[in-house]
Amino acid sequence: MAIDTTTRQDQGFEMTITRQGHNPRLAEAKQKGFSLLELLIVLTIMLIVAAVAVPNYMGSRARANEAAAAASVRAIISAQNLYRNTHGNYTELITLGGDFLTDQKLASGSKSGYNYVSDPGVAVALNFSVEATPALSLGPSRTGVRHYYGDESAVVRFNLTGSASSSSPPIQ
Repeated sequence: MAIDTTTRQDQGFEMTITRQGHNPRLAEAKQKGFSLLELLIVLTIMLIVAAVAVPNYMGSRARANEAAAAASVRAIISAQNLYRNTHGNYTELITLGGDFLTDQKLASGSKSGYNYVSDPGVAVALNFSVEATPALSLGPSRTGVRHYYGDESAVVRFNLTGSASSSSPPIQ
């Protein structure tokens, strides 16, 4: 605060009056910034919103990965059947990518948070299997919960507790 000093002469006496005055510049400076309390309130609100939004985002991301995995298993089944119709037998996943029957990312064995394996069976002209497992199936940053399986029957099956097999329930 500024101090105003004025000197007056009254009836032969000199009088000095000192008073604290209002400084307009100081008042403007106070109005421009935020107080610590205001900043803490905003920070608290942002943390509450993040605490609600992040788990929902992670859950929806895992569900999207699962949907993509089921679609990828279907794509591998179709690619295997097309390869068999052309070459007379089933093949490995990498060969499907080399013949451009699947995209290169899927042919590499990893896509959308899932790992894929597709191999011909013992009788390469008669059977094959494809499995999709989540890259990370535990914790808050899991990429999916369901494990998928497909074979020459063209039915995609899933399991929630471990690897899926031909006896797992089909996707409805």
